[in-house]
Amino acid sequence: MIRQKLPHEIKSEETKQKILTTTEKMLSQYDFKYLTVRNLCEEAGVAYGSFYHHFTSKENLLFIYTGNLYQVARRENPIPDWVNPADYIECILWHTIVYGQFCEMMGKDLTKYLYQNCPQDLFAETYNQEVIPIINDAKQRGMLDPSREKPYNRPPEVLLAKDIEIVEKGTVVWWSCYSKEDAEPLHETLEHLIFNMLYSYCSEQYRATDHLHMLLTEREQFPGSITIHPINTPQDT
Repeated sequence: MIRQKLPHEIKSEETKQKILTTTEKMLSQYDFKYLTVRNLCEEAGVAYGSFYHHFTSKENLLFIYTGNLYQVARRENPIPDWVNPADYIECILWHTIVYGQFCEMMGKDLTKYLYQNCPQDLFAETYNQEVIPIINDAKQRGMLDPSREKPYNRPPEVLLAKDIEIVEKGTVVWWSCYSKEDAEPLHETLEHLIFNMLYSYCSEQYRATDHLHMLLTEREQFPGSITIHPINTPQDT
């Protein structure tokens, strides 16, 4: 038997949702720096105590809020049918591109703040649940170069997974801090770097296949494939 929620539990959930909804509203209307706990509580019409009942800090709020958005982006952008499901390079590149476009959608200021102030890793869940299994499958099918195990005594999928993580984080931090307005889009930079890294891990057996690798951003289908709706105004990006 499912227990019905008590009135105070319902009110508590409504308050939390009001804070999250107000966060989205403020990020769409104001400069990111305007989003403070004080301004948020005033805008939402909730007390300080109510805020800290649900969130430990502004950073915790932003991590949960952006994490929810990222989950939506992932659900709306599964690996498309024009990506070869047997090609681990294309599959990992697709996840990389979705993440890159998600960061672009959030904007440089918010992305930089998340990376510098939030101890959690926004990409970790997708990385562990979807990317690592793809790498493990590639190893089982002989697509990773086994010679990489010898100098480090570590399986190539572990080294590759760590390399991807380092490149992802480093590139996003660089983009949010230093990239110019006319620079290559973040998702394309990530794709080029990860493509070269993944291909360098290919075994001779994989290189000998007659599969032509094409960067996903060069496909005509790509521009309309990801439909993430902006939460920031143009001046925030």
